[in-house]
Amino acid sequence: MYHIRNDKRCLRSAEAISEALGELLDRKPFMDITVTDIQRTAGIGRSTFYRLFDTIDDVVRFIVDVKFHEIASHYDVMDMREFTESCLRGIIDNDGGLINIMSSGRSDLITGSLRKNLHEAAQAAGEGSETELQYKFAVFSSACLSVIRVWNENGRKESIEELAAYLEQYLNMARLSRL
Repeated sequence: MYHIRNDKRCLRSAEAISEALGELLDRKPFMDITVTDIQRTAGIGRSTFYRLFDTIDDVVRFIVDVKFHEIASHYDVMDMREFTESCLRGIIDNDGGLINIMSSGRSDLITGSLRKNLHEAAQAAGEGSETELQYKFAVFSSACLSVIRVWNENGRKESIEELAAYLEQYLNMARLSRL
């Protein structure tokens, strides 16, 4: 779990840690990154890391929660295609860091955040029952990551718009949108 208070010092440290993890993901596999690597790259003390985060996984959760919270805040003003493209872009346009995490077998960190943030946005918009929303976003988030995984394995040839079209075609997004 992460413990980020809304004060400048905590936010600055969390940002430094997040940026350090991003830099490290450009250089090495996620599973090879240590807390020591992050703290040295961020220029922070070990105690600062552990005051804000319990584990490296929590840093990932924080990064993707911030990203998906921003995307989900537009949930009620976008059509489903635009929204799908935004979700895909949020994962892909991260300098390869999230794809590195996916490739390490930790897609669950990304899927969980996407599901949680979309679920909260849909609840705020007054959509569907609790159970319907859980299944809706379980299917949607897993499908997004699966499409990105195949896209990555196949050499990243398609555009985000083409990936969204595949999702729309195969999931029949019209039925998923606005339960």
